Amino acid sequence: MTVRWALHPETDAEAVAGAEAAAEAVVRPVWAGEPPAELSAAFLAGTGFGGEVGQVLQLPGTPVTVLLGCGPRAAQDRDAIRTAAAGLARAVSGYRRLAVHAPGADLRPLVEGYLLGGYQFSRYRSRAAAPVDQLVEVIAPDTAEARRGLFEGRRVGEAVLLARDLVNEPGEALTPPVFAERAGKLAAESGLECEVWDGPRIAAERLGGLLGVARGSLVPPRLVRLGYRPARWTRRIALVGKGVTFDAGGLSLKPNAQLAGMKADMAGAAAVLGAMSVLAALDCPVAVDAWLPLTENMPNADPTRVGDVLVMRDGTTVEICHGDAEGRLIMADALVLAGETGPSAIIDVATLTDAAAIALGRRIAAVMGNDDALVERLRAAGARAGEPLWPLPLPDAYRPQLRSRVADLVNYTLGTRHGTALLAGLFLREFVPADIPWAHLDIQGTALCDGDDGEWVAGGTGFAVRTLVELLTDGA
Repeated sequence: MTVRWALHPETDAEAVAGAEAAAEAVVRPVWAGEPPAELSAAFLAGTGFGGEVGQVLQLPGTPVTVLLGCGPRAAQDRDAIRTAAAGLARAVSGYRRLAVHAPGADLRPLVEGYLLGGYQFSRYRSRAAAPVDQLVEVIAPDTAEARRGLFEGRRVGEAVLLARDLVNEPGEALTPPVFAERAGKLAAESGLECEVWDGPRIAAERLGGLLGVARGSLVPPRLVRLGYRPARWTRRIALVGKGVTFDAGGLSLKPNAQLAGMKADMAGAAAVLGAMSVLAALDCPVAVDAWLPLTENMPNADPTRVGDVLVMRDGTTVEICHGDAEGRLIMADALVLAGETGPSAIIDVATLTDAAAIALGRRIAAVMGNDDALVERLRAAGARAGEPLWPLPLPDAYRPQLRSRVADLVNYTLGTRHGTALLAGLFLREFVPADIPWAHLDIQGTALCDGDDGEWVAGGTGFAVRTLVELLTDGA
């Protein structure tokens, strides 16, 4: 569905009447406990519509009247509006022209939710219907806040959809070179600096973790560095996104049931790229660098053997105890690169451990780091963006479990079932300068969704794009 937007002041009666007359459907918000006066209680009871968040009731007529449940008025917040708008998008996807009375002056969650809820990935469907070209005319207060909200909601929503498109691509189609090519094209369109390192350059830069993982694949790795620079800035943040474009597990081959979702093991890199794509449009006040290590983790070339020792960029040696604990290896090199540039903070995003998903489920991501203030700022940004984060500790008492008998570290602690998300975080911490605030987002449980759930639809979610944008564009 392709959506175009227009905004009409609710005080301009002539413009509102014109938008409604031209629309195929007119959408009106309804709050729980406040039924429309023109509809009887018996009728509403018969339809089951009570104004709960996301409920949609279509009433025949010319134009069609669409009632959109927004929940209790007193409890209205961005999450409720975003969820309601997502349900609306799925219900009215067949209409070409809509007039939507906004439930409030803040249009960003309305537009975000509508775009995210109406998303479909149909590129590989041979009989997919042509997408509807839809005009949505929003009727809202004539304020700078409303205009800004419409613009921000559209741009942030499009950034999330970009990440979803990448995650949903088959691994055969989105190889590391193709991902890097797309990143370069997006950088040119978004005013970003971009540098792509190929295999020989990666070797010259001593990225032993990335090279070690890439050895198992017939497809060469890439490393992408992106840069955003506003006109005037005093702080610079570094982002790192895990980009394993397909994870078969290397020599520690995954069972078939787990392979189905492994094209999504680059969701961290996709989220970082999505966030970077919109920084200039939103006048982000801080400079941002992004580091995207891209590779496959396959067993069909010369895969790293269990027991091999890799040398990371900073000289740290790592004994490979598990071929399917590859993400932390490529992230380690990228974290070292980021730290060498001396940023004000480093934030990494990765589908790293099943343990985080088991602990927190499919709607909440884990966050951990070496700086409580940064972790809390990320949590606050996630709460505003509709992407909840929950802190996990990095206990120093667990650090001895990373010791190797033959190298500095192990990449996986064999025989340990408990606390493995924390051990992965502790491993990453080894490659971050102690004096640089750092936070790690483990999005293993939130990168994919099995079906419609609020603003999520089946497939890639684009989780962390909104959180990163919220954090980076916050003037604080």
